[in-house]
Amino acid sequence: MKRAVLLSIDEDLDEIRALLQTLEVVVDTVIVQKRENAHRKTYLGPGKVEEVRQDTELLDTDYIVVNGDLKPSQHHALEMLFQKECIDRVGVILRIFANNAHTKEAKNQVILATLRYELPFLREWIHKAKKGERPGFLSGGAYATEVYYEHARSQIKRIERDLDIHSKQREVRRALRRRRGYFLVSLAGYTNVGKSALLNALSGSRTTVDNRLFSTLSTTTRRLNESKRNILLTDTVGFISKLPPNLVNAFNSTLEEIFLADLILVVIDVSEPFDMVREKLRITLNILIPRLCGNKMLIVGNKIDKIPPASYRELQQSIKAIHPNSDVFLVSATDHIGLVELISAIEVSEGRSCTLVATLPMTDSALSLISALHDSTDIEETKTNNDVKLVLRCRMDEVQKLTGRIEAIGGVVVTTNEAPPGDGTARENGP
Repeated sequence: MKRAVLLSIDEDLDEIRALLQTLEVVVDTVIVQKRENAHRKTYLGPGKVEEVRQDTELLDTDYIVVNGDLKPSQHHALEMLFQKECIDRVGVILRIFANNAHTKEAKNQVILATLRYELPFLREWIHKAKKGERPGFLSGGAYATEVYYEHARSQIKRIERDLDIHSKQREVRRALRRRRGYFLVSLAGYTNVGKSALLNALSGSRTTVDNRLFSTLSTTTRRLNESKRNILLTDTVGFISKLPPNLVNAFNSTLEEIFLADLILVVIDVSEPFDMVREKLRITLNILIPRLCGNKMLIVGNKIDKIPPASYRELQQSIKAIHPNSDVFLVSATDHIGLVELISAIEVSEGRSCTLVATLPMTDSALSLISALHDSTDIEETKTNNDVKLVLRCRMDEVQKLTGRIEAIGGVVVTTNEAPPGDGTARENGP
């Protein structure tokens, strides 16, 4: 197990500690120097850094970890001073990503993010080497650094092409699913709020659930269980605060599954202190809202099995106040509390508010049509000796098309009605 000294100008260390724990790095020493801004050369003040160096030079420490984002010059100065590998917050996250990337696309996304992250450091090392300084700890010397820099640039172009191909393949799959009548729902939210557990609870699947940060990097799609409708759920990579744009952009092909979905379930962990719940929801909404194009959102407060039932209503109202335009549902993915209400809200959001009643003759053409309709609509059928009575629930824009198909094989549409008021309105509710 690796060991580290942690440097910070912020007293809030919970998240960096959780990240290092996920990476299985033990923090030997924590040094916090409260400053409004990091020192431009050494992050902490030069005197404090020298003091730390003298205190830790005999410790068996593998890394110097900085709870913040390092500039290339700061990174180089700290590595030269401590003669140990220096990692900032983004570097820690990238190592976790690398450990959790299992599909080819996820691995490519992580490599792309890592290369984009490393390029400014490499340019700094090359600059130092040309001035006659050592180009960076364990960098292999000036020549090796320049070769690696050029290799990284060409690798970035290749991976961007590969990810573009993946993106186009996803687009084709989404178009095919929509042609088949599927309603696409994505689960989004901060890392480790229980998105994968909720996916399992709603779909009856058994995807990997791990109580660690960023355990999901690639998307997983499953069909909504306990529903007759064609609704697909997709689990996506979790968010975290203060990620640089380059890192977010590397995962664009995965994030498309969120922004191009018909409905987004924004999942939050309500077992945490409410200040933390509010901050993580704010971060998530700040990432989502600028890129949404009319997508509907439902906010899902997960892990209510860990809080007293008496607090449900107040909690729900407090969450609703943060984003009044979205309905709020409280659930427990592990104990299956509140899922029936959430599934109903998802079905209402799908928009099948029309009921079409028809009678078809008992013919081969009619039976073929019924079989096809089972794949794209919510359908009930009652057979007699001479005909088949159908009750179809569909969207408003599907009525004319369905009527034409039914009449083309000799059927008769008896009635077409919209669902009663209220059936199509998601409501706030507790379990």
